Amino acid sequence: MRKKILMLTVFIFLGTTILLAMGRRLEGALNPTLLWEKEFDGVVVDEGVGLARISGDAIVSLKRSGAEQIDRVLIFNTTGQLVQEWKNACYGRISDDGNKVIYLTPYSADSFYDKVHYATKDGQEIWWKQHGGDAYISPDGNLVIEASTALESTQLIEVYDVTGKEIWAYKLGESIDAIFSPDSAYIIANSSIFPDKNRQSRVYKSQTGELLWKKEDEWIISVSKDISYLVGLKGLYDKEGNTIFDKGTIVSEDGEKLIVCYPEKIELISLPEKTVLKTYPFETKDLGFSYDGRCLAVIGERANVVSPNNLFVIDTGTDEILEAKIEPEGKSEFNQMQIFLTKDSKYMLIQAEGKLYYYQVY
Repeated sequence: MRKKILMLTVFIFLGTTILLAMGRRLEGALNPTLLWEKEFDGVVVDEGVGLARISGDAIVSLKRSGAEQIDRVLIFNTTGQLVQEWKNACYGRISDDGNKVIYLTPYSADSFYDKVHYATKDGQEIWWKQHGGDAYISPDGNLVIEASTALESTQLIEVYDVTGKEIWAYKLGESIDAIFSPDSAYIIANSSIFPDKNRQSRVYKSQTGELLWKKEDEWIISVSKDISYLVGLKGLYDKEGNTIFDKGTIVSEDGEKLIVCYPEKIELISLPEKTVLKTYPFETKDLGFSYDGRCLAVIGERANVVSPNNLFVIDTGTDEILEAKIEPEGKSEFNQMQIFLTKDSKYMLIQAEGKLYYYQVY
């Protein structure tokens, strides 16, 4: 059984979603429009929800779903059509182009989720392996990471190519979390000793496993392309691991904008100048940030203002802000709220404690 080990980022909160009607869509203008929404009879697994950030396909993982009370991994396209389903499977993840998928299944009837499958969106299985812990797919879909958890004894991070060949592996800590750089060229492996001791962040070249640098007592949570900038719990780092700023929440993937969240405000900061460009008066519980920093979606409240709305979609170029009210469904594994944006900011997926809302943003 997988176990949620670390809840360290700003993406943890209570809340959920119903977007207000925004009127007629103008070409290129900020105008979030609800395209579809889905409710499920099973429990949505927060770690198995995601968005293909080029194609816009949404992936969702369910536990105890349907009359059969089985686990499922589902893929919906931008119109909300169900295009693929895997039964007796969970913890699905999808590549940016939407063409490659990984998901987990039990190895036997009395085992936990200890098989990882690498497949195409149309259902063709390419390979599978027995493993224990978490699995991640690279944005380009060409690499898969298997990472052990505190429940496993191997404590390994293992990297496989499209053929299922292991290209490198290292032994790390008891609890491992991994993220890819947006270009898939680098892997950031965070590890700790359960429950939350001796944290370390390591940066590897994804194809060779070459260790570039590591940080003690750190946990990297956001990365720009070419790892020009990396945001950790202690601040902002450059490609060589040098600390260049003592704060940071999320960096745009193009490496030009940084978001810093404070208790009652959000700062938009330019890079590399570190100049504050905008300040937004929000108390933040969760947020999504587009590839180029143009679109900022915030779950939270306006600071010192009483308002029924708690979803704010911001165009950082024009400062246009559109608001919505969100309400919790209370049917996800950890009752989280999650926001995902495609790279071009066109589509936004919100996982609202078990309910999906899918918008066209521009």
